[in-house]
Amino acid sequence: MRAIVLSLAGLGMLAAGAATAADLPIRKGPPVAPVYVPPPFTWTGFYVGVNAGYGWNNNHDDNNFLPIGAVTVGGGTFFPVSSNGGRGGFLGGVQAGYNYQFTPGAGFVVGIEADIDWADFGRNNNNGLLFTSFTVPQFPGTVFSPSGLAASTHSNNNQWFGTARLRAGYAWDRFLVYGTGGLAYGSVSNNGNGFGGGLIATTARGFVNPVSGVAGPSTAFLGTVGSGGSREKVGWTLGVGAEYAFTYNWTIKAEYLYANFGNARSAPGFLFPGTAVVFNSQNRQLDVNVIRLGVNYKF
Repeated sequence: MRAIVLSLAGLGMLAAGAATAADLPIRKGPPVAPVYVPPPFTWTGFYVGVNAGYGWNNNHDDNNFLPIGAVTVGGGTFFPVSSNGGRGGFLGGVQAGYNYQFTPGAGFVVGIEADIDWADFGRNNNNGLLFTSFTVPQFPGTVFSPSGLAASTHSNNNQWFGTARLRAGYAWDRFLVYGTGGLAYGSVSNNGNGFGGGLIATTARGFVNPVSGVAGPSTAFLGTVGSGGSREKVGWTLGVGAEYAFTYNWTIKAEYLYANFGNARSAPGFLFPGTAVVFNSQNRQLDVNVIRLGVNYKF
């Protein structure tokens, strides 16, 4: 009996020890840090930046120097001159804009951008031509003849250049390709001169020489006058580009733009006492090509 009582007492002590152990706190390991998943990159937001690059004109000129209403003498032929070419130079300035990306990460991007650059490119050209003698109805009895090889000179140069454009493209995370188009504007200096050699005005008897005012027969030399000046031009532009975000806020871009400002007309001629005979216009197509790099800060 005594052995049974001792056995029951031992079992009770074991049960009490197990219950006490169950109430003790469980020792845990160090906490596991959460995994950070960055949000996908988005192009949405305002930005400002700077740009620099190279621009050049690709002008086509048509020069016609006979006075309006002129009639050639002795079956002579007039040869108008056309020329092509351009001159390039540096441009640089600032830009600002806004992008909106429909789906962050990868997706379509639309936006608007405006820029303005200082420009140092244009065109200078000298053309030589030999044209026939002619008469004009304003001065009967007088024949005008080139004093030698007649030379035309003209230039047009861009002084500043800007655009206001829409942009639309597709982004793969931090890389964006886009097309762009809109308004182009700028200042174009347009100057032209007539004939470096000038004209000889020969007046027959019974008429008055319009250059010297002396009764014929008489001969007088007539110099040239030029025309032109600086003026603002408005046109259109189209282009393509690519942009890469090397940090969340900083991007770098490269783009090509073509801008067309229409035509510029100048009218060099010969100045007569009390009047002027204006020559037919030099007609210049004004277009601009631009390749440039830019850096933007995105807010």
